[in-house]
Amino acid sequence: MLTSTAQGGARRPPRSLRAEYDQFIEQRIEEYKDSLPRSDILGIGDEAMLELAGADQLQLTEVVLRDQVDSIIRRRLRLPSFRRWRERHLALRTAQSEPGHWGLAAHDPVTALGDLVEDGDVVLVIGAADGACTLFLAARGAQVRVADPDIAAVYGLENRAVSEQLGALIECEVVRLEWLAPELGAFAACVVETGALAAMSAMERAALIQRLKDATPPAGRHAVMPGGLGHGNGGSRLSSDAIRSLYSDWDVLRHHGHPGRKPRNAGFTAIRPAASE
Repeated sequence: MLTSTAQGGARRPPRSLRAEYDQFIEQRIEEYKDSLPRSDILGIGDEAMLELAGADQLQLTEVVLRDQVDSIIRRRLRLPSFRRWRERHLALRTAQSEPGHWGLAAHDPVTALGDLVEDGDVVLVIGAADGACTLFLAARGAQVRVADPDIAAVYGLENRAVSEQLGALIECEVVRLEWLAPELGAFAACVVETGALAAMSAMERAALIQRLKDATPPAGRHAVMPGGLGHGNGGSRLSSDAIRSLYSDWDVLRHHGHPGRKPRNAGFTAIRPAASE
C-alpha cells in the first residue's frame, strides 16, 4: 500500500491492460443499452437470434444470446480492437498522469501524494471540487472514494470520470460530512478539499478531521488542498491554514504556493506518526 511504498516497500505490479480493456468495452456496451428503449433492445435480440441460427449454433443459451447481442452492439459502436485501444489508452494515461493535465502544479500537496500512489491504493477525497485531485489520483492508479454533500458536484464528477475513461476507479458518495465516519484501514491516504468544509462550523470541521485522522493508518498522509468556493454558506472560502492547527500532533510539510497565491494558503501535507516499535 501507499504507506509501505513511502517506507521503501516493494511496489505492486500494475493492473492488466487486458482487464482494463474488457472493462472499457463492457461499460460502453452497457451505456448504449441504457440509452435505448425496450423495443430497440428486443429488436437487437431478434437480430442476434437470426445470426445465431445462420451460424449453426448447436445450443442456444441465455449466455450465448447475450454475448451475441453484445457483439452486435460492439459492431454498431465500432469499438476499437485491443491493439488500437491500447495505443490510445497508453497515450491518454501518460497525459492524465501529469498534474498539469488537470490544472495542478508540481508543488501542490496532491501532486506529492500522487508520486507515492500504487495501483489499487484506496484514497479518500473529501469534496468533489472541480474533480482535478480525484481524476489525477485515479490516473495514477488509485481507487478513489469521494465524499461530498452536494449531489450536483458528485454527478458532474461522475460524468467527467466516465468521459475520461476513469469511471471504474472512482466511487462517489453523497453524504453530509458531519456524518462521515470511515473505519480504520478504509483508505491509505486522504485528500481534504477545504472548499467542501467551508459551510461547516469550526466544531464540525474539527470533529470531521479528527475522525479522518483516527481512520488513517500509521505513516498515512493527508493532502490538504487550498480551497475554492465551498458549497452553501454563500459560496464562502476556507483557507487551508484554518485547519492546519488540527494537525498539531502530526508531522506537517508546507508547500510553496502557485505564483500569485499567498504562500500562507498553499496547502500542506500532514503525516501521521509511525507506530512505536
